[in-house]
Amino acid sequence: MRYSASSLSFPQGAIKGLKNLDKRIGIEIFYEFASDEMWNHVLEEAMEGREGEFSIHSPFFYANIGYTKESELFRELCVPFDLYHKFHAQFYVLHSQGEGCPPSDGAERTELRKRVTERMQRFAGLCEKEGVTLVIENLFRGTPGPLFNQEQYLRLFEEIPNAYALIDVGHAVLGHYDVYQVQETLKDRLIGYHIHDNDGVHDSHWRIQTEQGVVDWKKFCLGVKRFTPKAALVMEYAHAKPEDYVQDMETLEGIFKEIDDEYAKPVGEPDL
Repeated sequence: MRYSASSLSFPQGAIKGLKNLDKRIGIEIFYEFASDEMWNHVLEEAMEGREGEFSIHSPFFYANIGYTKESELFRELCVPFDLYHKFHAQFYVLHSQGEGCPPSDGAERTELRKRVTERMQRFAGLCEKEGVTLVIENLFRGTPGPLFNQEQYLRLFEEIPNAYALIDVGHAVLGHYDVYQVQETLKDRLIGYHIHDNDGVHDSHWRIQTEQGVVDWKKFCLGVKRFTPKAALVMEYAHAKPEDYVQDMETLEGIFKEIDDEYAKPVGEPDL
């Protein structure tokens, strides 16, 4: 499996700590959390000799896919492309809605969803021309629920054939997605995950080993094995130390091995 750590746990004053991540683990950066000059400096060292891959989370605080003027939006979204190519990124993550809760009015939601879809279609075409692999992430921003429910999110990949999917597992739980069903439906179009847990109410970005977490990690891992074995697993934690990512990678590997062992057991063999 391919594992990465998000820079979410490494705020600007601590992003040099990315170099301390185990070399087997890749790095995904929140681009707008530091300057381009800082990223170039930090990544030169952090990516040196790293086996894990690189990916970029697009700007979103000041580049709202739903409301920012399109020319300004696309200009902001294209700024990280130089880093993308310099460090040979595997994909570029785009939110499927802007910051803040979407409107509760049905007509407004429908209009916003249409506008966001059209913008993502055009941006996907631009990414294709620039040699950038675009992945669209499901999002959750509280009441009245995500702008794209599960059915609407899945439909995006019919409407945007040159984009791929990235499922944020924590957001999916909050938005009442059936992650296993999404995995089964999208298969090879699903090439990445953001991995974190929560209490089913708040977007807490807990580590996967949090006792209060609600995600069924065994079922998730079964879906990965069956439908998306080449997808990247990006651990996107709000608070974690470099050694935590190794521990959680090993935990996930243990779950994958447990699944392999169960399916390798002859039919009728009793459980011990």
